[in-house]
Amino acid sequence: MLKKIGIFFVCVMLSGCSLWHRDSDYDPYRHYTVDKQTVNMTEMTDYSQVDLGNAGSFRVAMLLPLSGSAGSVGQSMKNAAMMAIGDINNNNLVVQFYDTKSTGSGARVALENALNAGSNMILGPLTSEEVSAISTEAKNKGVPVVSFSTSPNVLQSGIYSLGLLNENQINRIIKYAADNGRSRIAAVLPNNQSGENMYRSLLKAAQNSGIQVVKVGFYAPTSMDFTGLVTQMKSGGVGFDALLIPETGNRLKAISSMFSYYDVAAPEVLFMGTSVWDNSSLGKETELYGAAYPAMPLKNKNRFAEKYRDLFGSSPTGLSVFAYDAVALASMVARQGGNIYEQILRPEGYTGMSGAFRIFADGTNEHGMDILKVSSGGKYVAEYAPSQFYGYPAQNTAAGGYMQMPQIFGKNAAELQNMIPNVQ
Repeated sequence: MLKKIGIFFVCVMLSGCSLWHRDSDYDPYRHYTVDKQTVNMTEMTDYSQVDLGNAGSFRVAMLLPLSGSAGSVGQSMKNAAMMAIGDINNNNLVVQFYDTKSTGSGARVALENALNAGSNMILGPLTSEEVSAISTEAKNKGVPVVSFSTSPNVLQSGIYSLGLLNENQINRIIKYAADNGRSRIAAVLPNNQSGENMYRSLLKAAQNSGIQVVKVGFYAPTSMDFTGLVTQMKSGGVGFDALLIPETGNRLKAISSMFSYYDVAAPEVLFMGTSVWDNSSLGKETELYGAAYPAMPLKNKNRFAEKYRDLFGSSPTGLSVFAYDAVALASMVARQGGNIYEQILRPEGYTGMSGAFRIFADGTNEHGMDILKVSSGGKYVAEYAPSQFYGYPAQNTAAGGYMQMPQIFGKNAAELQNMIPNVQ
């Protein structure tokens, strides 16, 4: 017997276009509108009452936290998905929304209903807990999952992510640093699982760019006092020409100010961040003038936000654009036919509302990102995101394939020794 759960059923029979290949004549900046009269949206409580379309329909389940602690994020993502539906010309696509209730158990119930409804593809869920809760069953049923989780620990073959991963961001900013003559990298990272994941990504990125990570300092995630850590990292001389600080808000300002106090500053040292810097007001932080960080293409971000505000009267959350592109990706997969996994993993990827992106077989992805720089007037684009991808990204290009273990501060170095096979 089908479990009862509140859902929205959307049968898509709309005009427009929402995702495109590199040989398409689609204009990503044309202004689109949603004709709400063409969207059949009905509140249902039992799938036995739902007409799931014809036998040839491609059925997509979108699992989102429409209630619970992440309910506001989920609702914004649902709005963005509806935007994509309004731009799609695909009579055979059926999209259904399922509420995960912001919990792993809710995600399992949502997946069960989605599979009972004959879904060909799962979009979402959002968090690593929710993804972990559905992965085994989805894989057993042979249904691919394109989630929004940014935790690499839950990604695997068949369980993909469309979220903006730290690995992707670190690869982008380290390559930018290497291309601009920086060769000795330092970083300060939180002493938790996220920090360890970023440490791993940092070493791989440096290795791929042929440069060296020389110092890494770890701090308690709740700390606001970095005097001791910076003093240790500065002892014996600076020894680095670029510094990665993947923090935001007051903690970012505290770290950067402390390094500046000890005369670690631009232009000798390039301060670098990740996309979380976009959540901070940096125009008044003089020690960060000239600093660089990766972010989703600025022109895409602005266009998407403008369209979202026109339709819904409010600003989208940062994750909403990925919900738009997930629906558009599902539509393209349905159009192409054949093996669903092969279509998801096209080496050249796709171009969506968020810009160019592609998904890899291990579940990770790559998004084309701008490099933004900080100035007294705010941020500006120093290097534009690639408009498309060619072939596969280079791996392990450093001479000999090995790196020297960096100096570690604030953490037992032995805990990190075996995280990267080619670090000695």
